[in-house]
Amino acid sequence: MRSITILLISLVLFTGCSLKDQSLSNNNFLIKFDTNYKALKNTKKYIKINKVKVNNTFNKTYIFYSYKKYKLDKYSRNNWSDIPSNMIYQELKLTFNKSNLFNNSNLSNADYILNTNIFEIYNKIEKNGAYAVLNLNFELINTKTKKSSFYNYNKEIKLEKNTPYDFVVTVNNAFSIILEKFLKDLESKTFKN
Repeated sequence: MRSITILLISLVLFTGCSLKDQSLSNNNFLIKFDTNYKALKNTKKYIKINKVKVNNTFNKTYIFYSYKKYKLDKYSRNNWSDIPSNMIYQELKLTFNKSNLFNNSNLSNADYILNTNIFEIYNKIEKNGAYAVLNLNFELINTKTKKSSFYNYNKEIKLEKNTPYDFVVTVNNAFSIILEKFLKDLESKTFKN
């Protein structure tokens, strides 16, 4: 009887310790642009990319969602791996370097300065589906003339499934679409010879 009791206690202890509740794990997500845009011609100009400004409400490691207008909630177990401004800044620098539109950044004597403002980045949930909302603008400043050009983008893309992961995939796709359009606009309109 004693050996059966010890066996049952051991079995319960080992079984309980080996089971992991997957629903309690935290997920950390990245903002990554997936653009392969390559300019047809290098402008031979230098650009300084300033730190990205994200609306303070959204510049947190929390991933936000909204069921109704004017109300934001945050996912409890799903977060950004860093604040969005840091991740977006790194991705912008990488994308601009890969695009070949500009020479590498020369901070002391840049021909252009790029300012980026993110106004909204959240998961909007409605009766008919969920959407990734991304609202941003780019300001390109010509350092010689001191003139600014503004490029505004507002995307609301429907998610395949209403999950935090699908939101992250969709918002990354929205960033990629916006950035590719922005680079094309710069190449075709701003730098036409």
